[in-house]
Amino acid sequence: MTVRIDPRTPPAVPTLPAAPAPVQTPPTRTCGTVPSSFQPGGAPSNVLTGTSASGGAQPTISPTAAVSLDLTTPEAQTVIQRTISQLNARRGAGTNEFSARDVTVDAYGMTHLRLDRTHEGTKVFGEQVVATLTKEGKLSSVFGDEGTINVRPDRTALISADQALAAAQADFGSAPEGEITNQAVLVKNADGEYVHAFHVELTNLTEGEPRRQNYLVDAKSGQVLESWNQIDTFIKEEDIAAAKASGAISDEPVPTEPTEPSSKDDTTLYSGQVEIGATPKEDGTFSLTDQNRGKGVITKDAQNKSTGSGATEVTDNNNVWGEVTDSPRNAAAVDAQYGGQMTYDFYKQVLGRDSIDGKGEALQSNVHIRQNYVNAFWDGKTMNYGDGDGKTASVLTSLDIAGHEITHGLTQRTAGLIYRGESGGLNEAMSDIFGKGVEWMASQQNPAVKFTWGVGEAVWTPGKDGDALRYMDDPSKDGRSFDHYSKYKNQDVHYSSGIANNAFVLLTQGGTNKTSGQEVKDGIGMEASLKIFGRALTTYMTPSTTFSQARAATIQAATDMFGAESAEVAKVKEVWTAVGVE
Repeated sequence: MTVRIDPRTPPAVPTLPAAPAPVQTPPTRTCGTVPSSFQPGGAPSNVLTGTSASGGAQPTISPTAAVSLDLTTPEAQTVIQRTISQLNARRGAGTNEFSARDVTVDAYGMTHLRLDRTHEGTKVFGEQVVATLTKEGKLSSVFGDEGTINVRPDRTALISADQALAAAQADFGSAPEGEITNQAVLVKNADGEYVHAFHVELTNLTEGEPRRQNYLVDAKSGQVLESWNQIDTFIKEEDIAAAKASGAISDEPVPTEPTEPSSKDDTTLYSGQVEIGATPKEDGTFSLTDQNRGKGVITKDAQNKSTGSGATEVTDNNNVWGEVTDSPRNAAAVDAQYGGQMTYDFYKQVLGRDSIDGKGEALQSNVHIRQNYVNAFWDGKTMNYGDGDGKTASVLTSLDIAGHEITHGLTQRTAGLIYRGESGGLNEAMSDIFGKGVEWMASQQNPAVKFTWGVGEAVWTPGKDGDALRYMDDPSKDGRSFDHYSKYKNQDVHYSSGIANNAFVLLTQGGTNKTSGQEVKDGIGMEASLKIFGRALTTYMTPSTTFSQARAATIQAATDMFGAESAEVAKVKEVWTAVGVE
């Protein structure tokens, strides 16, 4: 087993890097109330906080922030070499290779090394290993793919990269925009054998639904082995059609009205009166840019074009946003900006992470995408929100949608969950979970924000109360999603997300899974559940993580924070069993 490193790297030093000083050493404790780390005066007084198994309040959970190390430093090289040595000793020497992707040291004193798998210099598509070292430098856990790479000898590459690209373009059917990815890879087939292929990625955001289409092209036959769109759109066409067929949509557009005023002076469509702040300009106006959160939170006007490319600055004359005298185009921008700010705060205050990359990455939202567009999507760099049609959906800038779409960026920067199969269902679930986490956090601070387990409830079928696009506490309620792994048959990722969504709800507040009938008594509270799932996603999941591996990742995350014998770990195991995942 070898690891590819920069030949200019200085020699390794004999000690591991020191961990950043923890905010608080996480205790081993029983399941209990978690005082909010962002709420003045302790725990929010709602059922989602959790019920103490032993009675009384418990200490606040420490943030799980991690410091990323430069791979070329001696400290990082020590981690890489020590980890590879222990992986070899654990498995026995082999021919597998790894390419180091990331080294982080977290607040628990653990060091995590994320490795891409390679074979004879060729990347193995979608396969990574995450190895964790204790404070003492001992290998404590390994997540991801460790199996032997057996390459079929008769499947060497025969076509060129240009031929693979041509095959992908023929299927794509429109002119690609921007950068094209075309990489020789190894792909594991259904028989467990590895074959040579090309991974081609083509993007088009302007024609039809936005696509960042991924292709795996067989390097021997030139045939497309598999294809999927890595861009999430919040709403599926099937959902829109079903809503129309059910008669849920009114005949006339229902206008979105601002909520009741308060002492704060910025008016949103969905979240009442808030303070979003802005940046003063030389001409005396103000730009919808927040320079106080990481490298910035900014919202722009896409001018009803298909992408945010060329989006214009959103400005105001007096820094009082959402007034009736303001441009009507600014209304959606105020909510998008507030959603970006709350999502940044959620990552920082609840997950202990500085934006989606952990380094303060700027968060840009683009409003007024297309004309009457009933959708929202993360394009790989920015958030994009349609205005809705006033019938199927109002402007798609509610807090849970903002958190959902930005979390696709978080997943892209960390686990990289591939948007198909089981990993795709988990990708979508993580966005639902953290989207509702943003809404929940805001509801603790802003009485105008009402938390529910419905996904997109504020925008879906305006004029009809009580419905939502999806229901995390009862996934089957939408008629397409499901809550139990026994029903999984590689369905669309929006619907298979119900498995992990329901596990999260059961972990948070308890309840009964409808399919299995298994009751989970009590829960560990919203903040503890969010921290467990957040650590599992950013630290232990890999591009090809399955539901079973997600169970293991959340168990490990809970073990890190609460101890192997804690009630939290037992509860994590219980909820995954309730949804049929072992």
